[in-house]
Amino acid sequence: MRRVTLEDLSRFPTLKDFFRKGPRGAGRPPRAIEPPTVPATHRWAHAFQNVSNGGGHSFLNLWDPPIGANQIFSLSQHWYVGGSGANLQTLECGWQVYPAFYGDTKAHLFTYWTADDYNATGCYNLTCSAFVQIGSSFAPGMALNAVSVVGGAQYIMELTYWHTGGRWWLYYNGTAGSNAIGYYPDSLYKGGALAGNASEIDYGGETVGTTSFPPMGSGHFAKEGWQKAAYQRTIGYYKPAGGAMVNAGLTPSQSWPVCYTAQVTMYASPWFETLWFGGPGGNC
Repeated sequence: MRRVTLEDLSRFPTLKDFFRKGPRGAGRPPRAIEPPTVPATHRWAHAFQNVSNGGGHSFLNLWDPPIGANQIFSLSQHWYVGGSGANLQTLECGWQVYPAFYGDTKAHLFTYWTADDYNATGCYNLTCSAFVQIGSSFAPGMALNAVSVVGGAQYIMELTYWHTGGRWWLYYNGTAGSNAIGYYPDSLYKGGALAGNASEIDYGGETVGTTSFPPMGSGHFAKEGWQKAAYQRTIGYYKPAGGAMVNAGLTPSQSWPVCYTAQVTMYASPWFETLWFGGPGGNC
């Protein structure tokens, strides 16, 4: 288990900044039909589907993109979303390179949640009383030391959220009971949308920067494919009533194609629905 230290806190101006997803807090991609109120410091390349669900799954290709001066973080993740406006709620998981938060340049497993559109609620990993860890082998915040190489070895991790019994369970590298890391209780969402089921699934990359933005994924564009572009594969969701995972039907979104792109491809087993995404970043 990685515990918060005074050194961790000292890298942020206030405690509120430490708990936030990123500068000014926004951490969920905007939709084309929404007014442009999301802070300009965040960038995304992702794919989503509006569907009632009780969680979902993917294999995430692992990378450790460099974070330069005036750049904050780069990640690949799942979002499960319910509600809207000030009542928007999410639970999230993935890998992230965030030197100011973790104190190193490695990729880390992370979880995040918010019950009020990233305003007064939400935190990473085990930094507040939200995520309940049950296992000792794996923990939110742990470093992921095996990462992919462009043109070489490719590494993945498997993440699953599953909603059952009033809890959003997170599983790592499998869905057996022994693979459960822990859960977010429904009570966090105070009777809101995610106290029941989510209404949207979303997968992809996010970066945060100031005057420039870091690479996303491998730093290569989606069209470059295997051993070059980052991906998430075997993407699917669970129906609220339960049962086997259903293949997703995602819509890609790439609002900054000069910096980052996204494309969705359906393959035969075992890849099925796959998102390729990423890019070099820069002045977006």
